[in-house]
Amino acid sequence: MKEFLLPITGKIKIDRYEMINPKVQGDGDVALLTFNLVSYIKQPGGAEKAAARWNTTEVYRRIDGNWRIIHSHWSFIKPELKQPSTDAS
Repeated sequence: MKEFLLPITGKIKIDRYEMINPKVQGDGDVALLTFNLVSYIKQPGGAEKAAARWNTTEVYRRIDGNWRIIHSHWSFIKPELKQPSTDAS
């Protein structure tokens, strides 16, 4: 996995992120975390802009007393596009 990520290491910059609606469901030594993530970047002049929105699911397992991620899934939320105006006034 390290080799796969090496070409993009240091090339992605997120100034801030928000974890929205986190929900944990557990059963014994397994837990499921779901949340929405919004990442932000700073624009020239200092204003922030949402860079990406994601739906996220992570599966954890307690191994030797520590919680470890055993599966992670990220789905990019496509931005809403403005519809052309149909007003013929």
